[in-house]
Amino acid sequence: MSQESIFDSITPKSNLVSFKLEGIRLQVENNEVADVTVNLDYIDGLNPSELKNVVPIANNIKDYLTNYPNNPNDLFEVINRNLIKELLSDDNLGLSEVLDSLSVNLDVEPKVIPFQFDNTNTRTSDGDINDIVSFQLKDIQLDVTNRENADVTITLDYINGVDPSDFKEVGVIADKVKDYLTNYPNNPNDLFEVINRNLTEELLTDDNLGLSEVLDSLSVNLDVTPAIIPFQFYSTNTRTPNGDINDIISFRLEDVTSPIDGGIVADVTVNLDYVDGIDSSVFKDVIPIGNYIKDFLANYPVEAGLYEVLNRDLTQGLLNDSNIGLSRVLDSLSVNLDVSPKIIPFQFDTTITRTANGDINDIVSFQLEDILLPIDGASVADVAVNLDFIDGIDPSAFKDVIPLGNFIEDYLTNYSHPNDSFEVVNNNLGNALLTDSNLGLSEVLDSLTVTLGASPGVIPFQFDNTVTLTPIGTTIFGGSEFTTVL
Repeated sequence: MSQESIFDSITPKSNLVSFKLEGIRLQVENNEVADVTVNLDYIDGLNPSELKNVVPIANNIKDYLTNYPNNPNDLFEVINRNLIKELLSDDNLGLSEVLDSLSVNLDVEPKVIPFQFDNTNTRTSDGDINDIVSFQLKDIQLDVTNRENADVTITLDYINGVDPSDFKEVGVIADKVKDYLTNYPNNPNDLFEVINRNLTEELLTDDNLGLSEVLDSLSVNLDVTPAIIPFQFYSTNTRTPNGDINDIISFRLEDVTSPIDGGIVADVTVNLDYVDGIDSSVFKDVIPIGNYIKDFLANYPVEAGLYEVLNRDLTQGLLNDSNIGLSRVLDSLSVNLDVSPKIIPFQFDTTITRTANGDINDIVSFQLEDILLPIDGASVADVAVNLDFIDGIDPSAFKDVIPLGNFIEDYLTNYSHPNDSFEVVNNNLGNALLTDSNLGLSEVLDSLTVTLGASPGVIPFQFDNTVTLTPIGTTIFGGSEFTTVL
């Protein structure tokens, strides 16, 4: 098979275009100001030439919101629904023919709603509608033994297609949350995970709030200020009206050193995804887990090696340690190492996720900043790359990211088609990465994702394009054919 035919056979698994409009004044009764983030999820495998110019879409959004044609007392959720319907039905934009889904997030500045508030509406081309409302209460003092403060984020995932009259007033929910946490009625020594479970149960069972009739799920995140737990700590509890419960505990250790590469420094983020509905008595104290991680990294016996291998060893050690006892209570354990630039001269992350039954997933991410791209009058772009390795791959197959970074920078700074759109550039870059035999990515990845974040220029606002490609190798005359799983 010729190299040209290999290139031609690669098509994007997914193509996502995102942009953000800041400081849009809404034509509603109180003249709130919102940032508007738009996600265009294109039909899988769509030719990049069919992607739409985002500037007319943005102009339509600004005009619609600043001249809102409906009731100025409409809830933001209703405004957002009306906006998306307008965008998808506009024949001049032509979005309905090319999108799998359109999503718009309104991030509204506190005013009538006196706290951070977001509404995200997603509508598919076949008419499915999903509404998610999120809001955040800051510095709530918990009525527990050590009087910790927490930021509390509540996410309401409404039943798909719920009638707009069923949207709930978030101020009433917020008052309930604050009253419950500042006057916690149970044991003041309860773990934060238990407090969070009790809070979500209280919210869903309160007949005056009426959330159980209108939600698919309720999620509450407690972001606790370090005190008794001496590092950043999160508890997220998600509960459905039919009784399903999921608990994810996250914490972050900053500036942990390891002897690899002459003393690297990393921030370590850990996610403990507990078995759904597990008895709250088996939640683990995170402080011994944090101490284990710091000790493991500080005394890691290999002075030179890949961070991916270090992370694999760390996650295996955590799950196998009988004193910690994680393997009996978790669905999965995930550890992210965010490594400060040193030997690798750019932002670099490795995330390993292990399940209790032995499945392993490795994702490596890195970002190149301020790459000069010779299109549209020399644009500047940040490039974020995610390498999703084949599950359980042999550690010897991990790739050195420095040659990948050099390849990307060379490819973009010497790009020879100045009239191409960012989406076409990104698609071509993804193809080039997967088909370069010297890089050898096609044999080791489940998928490659590249995000091109363009500085405002010809497009006068924040703009991102994300393309995901999946190689499938089929040996043909000593070569490989690459296609995309759609």
